[in-house]
Amino acid sequence: MDALHAWAWRPDGPAPATADGPLSGFVLGVKDVIDVAGMPTRCGSPLTAPDPAAADAPAVARLRAAGAVIAGKTRCTEWALNDPAPTISPFDADRTPGGSSAGSAVAVATGGCTATLDTQTAGDVVRPAAYNGVVGLKPTAGWATAAGGRAVAPSIDTLGVLARHVRDAAAVAAAIADHPGRFAPPGRAAAPRIGVLRDPFTDRVGDAVRACLARAVRAFSAAGADVHDVSTGVDLAAVHAAHRVITFAECASLHRRRYRDHAERYGPRARELIERGLGTSARDLQEAGAVRRDAAERLGSLLEGLDALLVPAVPEPAPPRATTGDSRLQIPWTLCGLPSLALPAGTAGPLPLGVQLVAARNAEPELIAAAAWCERVLGT
Repeated sequence: MDALHAWAWRPDGPAPATADGPLSGFVLGVKDVIDVAGMPTRCGSPLTAPDPAAADAPAVARLRAAGAVIAGKTRCTEWALNDPAPTISPFDADRTPGGSSAGSAVAVATGGCTATLDTQTAGDVVRPAAYNGVVGLKPTAGWATAAGGRAVAPSIDTLGVLARHVRDAAAVAAAIADHPGRFAPPGRAAAPRIGVLRDPFTDRVGDAVRACLARAVRAFSAAGADVHDVSTGVDLAAVHAAHRVITFAECASLHRRRYRDHAERYGPRARELIERGLGTSARDLQEAGAVRRDAAERLGSLLEGLDALLVPAVPEPAPPRATTGDSRLQIPWTLCGLPSLALPAGTAGPLPLGVQLVAARNAEPELIAAAAWCERVLGT
């Protein structure tokens, strides 16, 4: 019985593995915006058909070829947007499990599967990972084909992975990636070079998150990491605003015809997003693109000298379930196509807390090695 509503669809029993490979023994969930042959893709919406997909998305086919078993489809928010999913947090039923990959995070956190295949457009992997005490890996934009999935904002959307441990997330990513070598499971790497972001954008976090980050910094320093404060020189608030402009416009374009005919069957937050997107001017979109390009260049220069940038994953522990949480601290890296990873780092009462590691484009070897080192130090 799926009392926490983590699963959108499961067969009577997972199909047996059809191949031996590096993921033999892995049982995986797939976010319900990605096609799995024989399973419906409903996107959390009543506007989708219950018919099973005819073929696997390429990423799913790669998982099967690597020996993984697909256990079913995990629940997500409607169209992977901002209306909460029915999924319940295993830590506090009155708190959000996050979004849009709510069911995936809960399925992994409760042992329902080894890992999940997901998507991120804002903080859809990193945020639910932080709220549920699991690892969330969002690699560099374009690291693997997103064909066979339902897009939110095609110029931003990126596949991601949720798992209990860094090594499992890396193994799943390696099976999917166009360049698998970037995701080799980490060995015992040397202590990393970590920059701690000190910026007004990250100052507005709660006391529990601030204390969690400080504990992590002390632990990493004591274990031998080269830890020092850094500033980006980028207006991250402007990057956040640019993300909204681009996401809303691209999403509205995808939904324009369906929304025209069935607006009343969209959730209230989805309607608001699409309405704003439909009103986006060409000039606003052009200016947002310029902000994005400038930020990506500047952040790339900063990150070249680091194994990882350390920032809070979320500003507060999981808020009430009427929302999917605050994506502010995940958005800049997502918009700029940078790889990021959420790592469990403590609790606030019963609620998990996480930190976030960010790396330069295509620097997954450094990110994964740093994350595995941090994971050992934190004992998570």
